[in-house]
Amino acid sequence: MTESSETPKLPSQIVFENLKELLRAKNTAHESIFKFHWKKMWPFSLIWPQVDFERIVRLMGEIRKNVVTQNNLVLQAKEKAKPFEKRFLEAIPAYLTCLDVSCKGLSDVAQWKQDMLYKKLNHDVKMVRDVSEYNKILKDYEKAQADLVRAGAFVQAGWAEVVNGMSCSPEKPAQ
Repeated sequence: MTESSETPKLPSQIVFENLKELLRAKNTAHESIFKFHWKKMWPFSLIWPQVDFERIVRLMGEIRKNVVTQNNLVLQAKEKAKPFEKRFLEAIPAYLTCLDVSCKGLSDVAQWKQDMLYKKLNHDVKMVRDVSEYNKILKDYEKAQADLVRAGAFVQAGWAEVVNGMSCSPEKPAQ
């Protein structure tokens, strides 16, 4: 057996692993919307599947529901946490709030793109499109991403304390 399976996980470790999964899902959706532009051009678009914006909207909704669950988990974890976990667990609610806003922004981007595809299929799109609404959505998402990164810095600082606290725990004396 490995060392991690023998010892029970700290509450902060569980929260951290959950955060990584939520962020991985959100980042994957972000990349599928904003990256790989060459795959969207002909003839590559015939080979690679196109972005499913409706699925991204649903995924962002699921992540936003999980944010609420994680907030509740953090509250429970604070009760059982060791002193070196406190800073990390106190930084998480603000980070989760920023993640929620960022997911909402990404969902808005995907919904706008889906609406444009639907209009294009039904020939409702004019030759000259008003993109000011899309620009506003992108600016809001950009601001939400910047807030998420700033909140993430506090989470990283707290996580460093958890890692240092685990390495200096009584079971493993510091050298």
